[in-house]
Amino acid sequence: MRAPAFSAVVTAVVAAVVAAVSAPPAFAQEMLNMPAATQPSPGVLTPRAQARAYRFEESQWLLEQAVRLEYGLARDLSLSADLPFLQGFLDNPRPSDGDFGLGDLELALELRILREDLNAIDTVRASVFAGAELPTGTGGFGGGSVDPFAGAVVTAIFGRHGVDAAARYTFVTGDGHDHPVFASDTADDFVNLDLGYAYRLYPEAYGEEREGAWYATLELNGTWTTGGEHAVLLSPGLLLEAPSYAVELGLQVPLSQDLVHAPELRLGLVLGLRLIF
Repeated sequence: MRAPAFSAVVTAVVAAVVAAVSAPPAFAQEMLNMPAATQPSPGVLTPRAQARAYRFEESQWLLEQAVRLEYGLARDLSLSADLPFLQGFLDNPRPSDGDFGLGDLELALELRILREDLNAIDTVRASVFAGAELPTGTGGFGGGSVDPFAGAVVTAIFGRHGVDAAARYTFVTGDGHDHPVFASDTADDFVNLDLGYAYRLYPEAYGEEREGAWYATLELNGTWTTGGEHAVLLSPGLLLEAPSYAVELGLQVPLSQDLVHAPELRLGLVLGLRLIF
């Protein structure tokens, strides 16, 4: 089996980081692998790109390059679109030998229902969101049905500490993927439960002017299906958040897996960039 090459992905992300320096200021502390109760201001577009590599049992690989666009419709309302581009180095009958395809497009509306700013940094926010996964997948990567979902997320920042908690339920209306890669690819409904913690490594305290900050992050990301399958991942990460961009680097390590239709994950890698135009 051919080993995937990461140089093109890394080069693209590094180039985007350099370009991001000239972008206008923005601030939104977000975890790498879960939602956050943060939204762009009205009329502001926030792009986010993530490159992921998943290594499964028997040296199988899946590469993902996902693009997320979020647009502020009003003070407490935003619209987002997520589209993954996938390349499979999996065993047949799953996409193999570098087969490329699109994943399912995800559209969502997010409404902030709580915003309690305690000072310039500390805040407690909560949002509800709803949307659908649309059948845009190609090359064996799509589910072939319109799958609605709904959920909620809470974000709290106190000094150097940040906490996020999120829950989402997805209604699978079709037969799922022909050959699932993840627990969420089956024909069963599924729940995502996520918990994240961030600690600001630097600076210890902000001065009068906003400066870049480094965060260590740790997440628990879980998926449970109504068919009894589940996967729980421990996800440590590092986040650089500058006034105009954020760079993300992280791992995902399985803690518990009970999968019937999908291969077991061994390790996940993520490299991301978030900025504002």
